[in-house]
Amino acid sequence: MPRDRVLLVDDQPKILASYSRALASAGFEVTEAHSGDEALRRLENALFDVVLTDLLVPQTSGFAFLERLHAFSPELPFIVMVDKQSNEIAVEAAELGALQLLVKPIGLACLKQTVGRAVRMRRARQDVVPAFLARRGEALTPIKITATDAKNQLGHVLETVMQGGVVLITKHETPKAAVIPMAEYEKFSRATEAKLNALSGEFDALLARMQTPEARAGMQAAFDATPEQLAKAAVTFARKRA
Repeated sequence: MPRDRVLLVDDQPKILASYSRALASAGFEVTEAHSGDEALRRLENALFDVVLTDLLVPQTSGFAFLERLHAFSPELPFIVMVDKQSNEIAVEAAELGALQLLVKPIGLACLKQTVGRAVRMRRARQDVVPAFLARRGEALTPIKITATDAKNQLGHVLETVMQGGVVLITKHETPKAAVIPMAEYEKFSRATEAKLNALSGEFDALLARMQTPEARAGMQAAFDATPEQLAKAAVTFARKRA
């Protein structure tokens, strides 16, 4: 089974290495990028399930990169990392399509939870049309439209959908989109929206617990610790648990 793919964008090697290892240990396939331009090139050449990016990346201003990222792939969820909390930044990032804002240093457990949630939400959205068709007992039957026939076929496509049918749009035999009646979509999507809201509520509660001053201080200490200090702390903890 293919692993979920994460594009990690940051210009700090230490953070890239730490977060890449953590996400890889959680089962994700991680691709690194050191700048906004490099990230966009990666997106042009491969498919990803989620993007985890620092707001301030080289070669482009932070919000300009987020805008380009959202325009390039509107359905791709992305998570933004910042150095300090700011309501203005949070609002601006959300308006540009950001799924979540995380303040560095980010605890590795929190990081894995956030990325995992983003992947689950993406899957839930992708499952809407196939599940809708399954409930109706229909198969995905593509209508092939060439550039020459597009104008004539458009009327047929619209008529099919308006009469309650479903049209699958493909590119090189690969399904890319589906057109379904709005009434049917709204009826089916209510259950999916409720599921997504439940996931969001659970995660926000978890994130709130992990973003307390005490938790953040512990995360910072762990992030700055040397391997020897971490090993010593682990031994001490194990002895206390014994």
